[in-house]
Amino acid sequence: LRCSVCFCSLERQVSCYLRDGDMYCKADYIKKFKTCCAKCARSISATDWVRRAREYVFHLACFACDSCGRQLSTGEQFAICEERVLCKTHYMELIDDGTASSEDGCDVDGNGKNKTKRIRTTFTEEQIQILQANFQVDSNPDGQDLERIALATGLSKRVTQVWFQNSRARQKKHVHVPRAQDLFSGMRSDLNNNNSCSSSNSNDGHPVHHLGGIGPEDCVLGKTPIFNSHGFINLVV
Repeated sequence: LRCSVCFCSLERQVSCYLRDGDMYCKADYIKKFKTCCAKCARSISATDWVRRAREYVFHLACFACDSCGRQLSTGEQFAICEERVLCKTHYMELIDDGTASSEDGCDVDGNGKNKTKRIRTTFTEEQIQILQANFQVDSNPDGQDLERIALATGLSKRVTQVWFQNSRARQKKHVHVPRAQDLFSGMRSDLNNNNSCSSSNSNDGHPVHHLGGIGPEDCVLGKTPIFNSHGFINLVV
């Protein structure tokens, strides 16, 4: 039994770790899966004060605008653009310069309001081919696969993740889901075209019509049709 990273023997180790089918010694497990600051990339311990923004975690001192270096305060509006933190002032400058588009850009937070604005990203034909090929294999890749695809395309992991999210949304739009009125239209058509049986004599001398393909053998006590006198359909579940 050996560590999958350093290949040291785990037989005499006090503890070892199993994750995604791989075994790790304690030191390599901490190195590989520890929580790191998105700004300085150093590890975050249980006693550190942190800021969280989306999936990112920052040291308190590291949560600052990448443009002016000013540390951001609680409740202050900010934006995360391509893994860069921007204060509201410098993000608005980015918008005014036309570098960012309100249709396609950064994640904006602050004061309980969520807006969606993204920096426009241009993909090359080769990048699109790689992305589409991986989408056909797995439309919802996990974190490790996203890193692999991002490395293959030369894009950031965040951009790759957003591309897959948008592609899944477009795919859902093209999936045809029958609407309720279509279902009831089909039922009405069946009723109009399928008056299949009638009884020539009843107690009052009038014929009894059996709607929706219900045969004479069903017209007995306990087997009455499921259609009421108003023509509405009583759905039996």
